[in-house]
Amino acid sequence: MTTKKNETAMATTEPFHLTKRYDGLDPELLAEIQDELGDLDPESGINCLKIKIPSGGGTAYTVQSDEDGDEEYMKTIDAVIVFTHRANGYWPKPYGSGDDTNEPPICASMDGKTAIWAETGELRSCEGCPYNEYRSGTDQNGNQSRGKACKNMRRIYLMMSGDPNLYLLSVPPTSVRDVNRQLTKILAAGTPYVSMILRFTLEKAQNANGIAYSKVVIKRQGTLPPEVAAQATALRRQIKEQYKTVALTLDDYAPADPQGQGQPTPARSNGVDAGPISDEEWASITGEAAGAPAFEEAPSGDDPALPFG
Repeated sequence: MTTKKNETAMATTEPFHLTKRYDGLDPELLAEIQDELGDLDPESGINCLKIKIPSGGGTAYTVQSDEDGDEEYMKTIDAVIVFTHRANGYWPKPYGSGDDTNEPPICASMDGKTAIWAETGELRSCEGCPYNEYRSGTDQNGNQSRGKACKNMRRIYLMMSGDPNLYLLSVPPTSVRDVNRQLTKILAAGTPYVSMILRFTLEKAQNANGIAYSKVVIKRQGTLPPEVAAQATALRRQIKEQYKTVALTLDDYAPADPQGQGQPTPARSNGVDAGPISDEEWASITGEAAGAPAFEEAPSGDDPALPFG
């Protein structure tokens, strides 16, 4: 009986629309816009908006919008993965020591296998690298930690229904192992991820030291119609050819800023701005404690290899 239920769920097709910018625009207006875009300097690489994970066990993603400085809080994100890959970055200073979030790592890998040491251009293998070993990391006070000096992450490129923007979710070390396992389990059903609608949520978890962090949870929500899956597959090929152009920075590892450190105030339910939000109200809206600590490393253990790298 369980098998039949699973087969029925797998066959479910959900409404989902991959939208291009200017879809549905009057042809004459579209032609004029395309002509004017031709007057501008061409941009290379991938343009995407960021989805950030909060610190301190918050349960709402911080989603960047088209407007500079404008962000939205979303507890649930239904999206299709168009591409995902591993990424490693080594910053010599402990996180939270005042580094600029745009600072690139001194050693970076876009596949979790081969890295480039920025100062010399030397190629290095991530396997066996002393910075990629557990207990090689340090905490904010410079003391040895359980984690790695090199931060193992996973980048996930997403598209939401009816939204022309491409979004980048950088999964931090605390959630990498769980995300690997969840995606491997989802793919075991025999359907490519570009053919599925997945639901992204966050759960509050604690590490071995009792520090709260936000764990990424991914569940299958439905199956894309064949024509939409074909669009997602075509987009995946484009992203896969260009994903290395999106530079790895400390922003990939950094959580969303806690209240009072650059994070915009979430909207109140009544829409009235009554001044600074209290810690209690902040927690009720975002599920995150104000001033909560930043990411902590996940406990040691080998991550299962995903079939898509």
